[in-house]
Amino acid sequence: MLTKKTTTFVMPSLADVDTEFAKLEQQLVDLNSQKAATDRELAGLREELAESRGPTLPAAVAALLGEEPDSATGKRQRAAELSKLAGELTAAIDIVSQRIRDRRDIAKRPLIAAIRDEYTRRAVAVAESLDAISEPLRHLNELRLDFDAHDVAGYFAWPNGNLSGFASEFISASRKAAA
Repeated sequence: MLTKKTTTFVMPSLADVDTEFAKLEQQLVDLNSQKAATDRELAGLREELAESRGPTLPAAVAALLGEEPDSATGKRQRAAELSKLAGELTAAIDIVSQRIRDRRDIAKRPLIAAIRDEYTRRAVAVAESLDAISEPLRHLNELRLDFDAHDVAGYFAWPNGNLSGFASEFISASRKAAA
């Protein structure tokens, strides 16, 4: 059994190993922040406009009449601008999200390279432990088969599945990975 203290392994993210992926992720965060701020401002303006009553004059008409445009006119214009901006931000978010999906497979390559040694180290440790118990497991399985033949196996606890087969396959695969 593995009893020695192991070092702490910190799983790197795709952004840690691929600067382009990190840039895209940051761009997505920034766009989402802008979209949230835009949505908040737009919701506030729409609420204010819903509370205002009465006819409003467009700025050009108010100027022709020699009157000041009311505040609702400016708010409507700002709401229209924000609505357009929200749509543009949504389109940009969709594009950056697709670029992240496209970049993910490229970014996985350096990530896999960065974690391969840690996986191999741990898999070899497990394989060594399994190797130590594979012979006793084989003997236990033989005993289970004998008990099955005499219809008494159900009175004893047995490992679920083919544990000795799993151990053999894992040991073989781990040794190939370490080589």
